[in-house]
Amino acid sequence: MAVAPSASTEEIRAAYRVLAGRLHPDRLTDASSAERSLAERRMREINEAWRVLQDPERRRRYDDSRRQERPTAPGAERSETLWPPDGDDDDDLVDVLPEMGPVGTALFRHLPWVALLGVLVLIFVATAYASKDAPVVVSKKAEPGACLDVSSGPTTTIVACSGPHELRIIRRVEPATDCPERTERRRLGTDGLFDCVRPD
Repeated sequence: MAVAPSASTEEIRAAYRVLAGRLHPDRLTDASSAERSLAERRMREINEAWRVLQDPERRRRYDDSRRQERPTAPGAERSETLWPPDGDDDDDLVDVLPEMGPVGTALFRHLPWVALLGVLVLIFVATAYASKDAPVVVSKKAEPGACLDVSSGPTTTIVACSGPHELRIIRRVEPATDCPERTERRRLGTDGLFDCVRPD
């Protein structure tokens, strides 16, 4: 957390409290010994910085030493950042991902949705091909007197009339011909004829 060299003691105290609350070792209940050691070292550094910067005399000496370490050329702007020194952020963190441009960032942010869309498209294509290649089983020829079992969906199977069935074929007619009364028109075969059926 950076504070300006001109920051008041109250601003520095507020920054100290934020850092101490965020990085205190007591917050690491399930941490390894290495992580706990790093947190303790950071806490010592934060406490030392606060010890120096809260006392006006120590702060003046610190500011003087910083000016001597970093001489500025005439007319050059003085850096407004007090911490980290020399712009070096010694927080022992390792970058996991390389820098990404705006396109890479947008893609990374929306990657779960893109993956979900890809899976849905894959499922759609797979089911389209699976239903296209599904075999059609015809146990008997559609002819008058044959019995039908109607399952869910558009599937109708010709079955033995001695077993369970729902419909019976009464007559087969040309497309332009009407079915007799109390029958229903269905197309069961591929020969272009319609089947007149009724509940049995």
